[in-house]
Amino acid sequence: MKVVLAMGCFDLLHAGHLRHLEEARSMGDFLVVGLTVDAHVGKHGRPIIPQDERRELLRGLRCVSVVYLCKDSIEALEQWEPQIFCKGHDYLEKGLLPEELEFCSKHGIEIRYTKYNPQTTSSIIDRIRQ
Repeated sequence: MKVVLAMGCFDLLHAGHLRHLEEARSMGDFLVVGLTVDAHVGKHGRPIIPQDERRELLRGLRCVSVVYLCKDSIEALEQWEPQIFCKGHDYLEKGLLPEELEFCSKHGIEIRYTKYNPQTTSSIIDRIRQ
């Protein structure tokens, strides 16, 4: 069974999240969503939706096999040791954290990226504020 890990905050769940997770699931047989707990979301004023509600929404998606609450990607990678670590297209430019790269390299975990998706939670919040 090929396990795929996708990480994130998944605040204000939207179609961009769904597309990312469906594509991640298509890369394997079992999709683990590493959900960043409230205390470790590194964005000012976020998350807007508490972690238990974000987890509930994610669990309701057909493409998601399990939701794992964690403080960061390293914790999730250590716990699940997936064959594939799936990141959003924006990480092609941003790059992964050095510790993510090191862990994946050391454990033979393939890193893949989903297709470009312009919709983001931050852009939705900006539109609401305007």
